[in-house]
Amino acid sequence: MNKSNENFLIVQSAINISRERAFEILEGKDESLKPYAFLNIDGVLNEYEANLILHHLTNHPNPTREACALVLCDICKGEYFKSPAILNTLKEGICDINPNVCRALIELLVKNPDIARLVTPLNIEKINELLRDFSVYEKTFGSHKENKMKNRKNHAKNKKLFNLYWCLEALGETMKRGEFEDEIIEICQNTVNFLDYTIREKTAKILTKMENPPKELLQKLKNDENFYVKNLVYDKICKDS
Repeated sequence: MNKSNENFLIVQSAINISRERAFEILEGKDESLKPYAFLNIDGVLNEYEANLILHHLTNHPNPTREACALVLCDICKGEYFKSPAILNTLKEGICDINPNVCRALIELLVKNPDIARLVTPLNIEKINELLRDFSVYEKTFGSHKENKMKNRKNHAKNKKLFNLYWCLEALGETMKRGEFEDEIIEICQNTVNFLDYTIREKTAKILTKMENPPKELLQKLKNDENFYVKNLVYDKICKDS
């Protein structure tokens, strides 16, 4: 039997297995089978199972992380998913390099407001951490708000920009009016000036979720050169004018 046929049979045997066997695979080291093992998990029975699943959300190959996030979106509920370690892992997963992981985890938070309420302050801390990193880049490469080639070609900075985008998207989807407003306004005062329009767009989305967003920030976004950015705040400006 050649190698490709052997691999096919291994995958086929992993698609329909018992949940016990699925968790055995997750406990092992064969990363090629783990995405298929996740297909056979429809819930958790104890804290150990929850921790084992979350263990695969970070620091694992892309297919494993993505399968983990998609399963979590369906099963992540209840007390087993509220430990500090799990909440911190969810926070880190929000800004995974794979956008499918990010989308699945944000959907998870939207579906589970009680978990989102616990993750939101951690996400705010992550955003502030990323903004501090941008301050460091600014000292070395010049302002991240300027359209310069050395800014656009900096891989490490662009990765941080990608992380910031998804953290802001998560904040815009999970924030509640009246909660963490001072911290969120301070974030928006920074991100409203970013060169990348997607960051300004997420900033606009966040501000429209607030009860009384700073009018100077709304006005700045209304005058933004990007249609999608200004369109988000247009109704807010008209309503409050």
